[in-house]
Amino acid sequence: MDFRDILARRRMHRAFLPDPLAPEQIDRIAGVIRRAPSGGFSQGGSIVVVTDREKREQIARAFGDEHYSTDGRNFIADAPVHMVISANEALYHARYNEADKLAATGGVEVTWPVPYWFVDAGALMMLVLLAAIDEGLASAFVGHPDQKRIFDELLGLPEDVVPLGLALIGKAGDSPPIGSRLRSRQRPLDDLVHRERW
Repeated sequence: MDFRDILARRRMHRAFLPDPLAPEQIDRIAGVIRRAPSGGFSQGGSIVVVTDREKREQIARAFGDEHYSTDGRNFIADAPVHMVISANEALYHARYNEADKLAATGGVEVTWPVPYWFVDAGALMMLVLLAAIDEGLASAFVGHPDQKRIFDELLGLPEDVVPLGLALIGKAGDSPPIGSRLRSRQRPLDDLVHRERW
């Protein structure tokens, strides 16, 4: 599939068929982690793949069924594959305290202008969503204010692993069209892209 076609299909789906996906599809999607950016090759991003129905239903309940359910369906529980995308800040600090990095900065850890562990994990999240589309599937990304506790309890995340949120992957179900309401809120391109200066 052409990259422009993938981008044209990218949206946050809110309906999935519960049909299981082929293991090789899941592996290819999760495998994009090898192509994700990683400051200093710190490799601080991670994915927890969840396909077990009971576990997916537990995640859906913890995220709040009543908020995500429409027409008696819960698109979080219905999505046959959940991928929890996470970042580990400690791995970045460890990498940038190795001899080669310290030699380049005069013996002190680089000053992080932004938390690149989250930047890189966000890029990983987008690669996962686009890889799902490339497989002919639908995808979405959702979060919860208490997701660290939820995923720690349900999936055993280590203390220093911070989940960005939950990627949902599956075959597209019937969902309402995007409609003119969202299109009317779309900011003009000139408000988003600046040339030469702001």
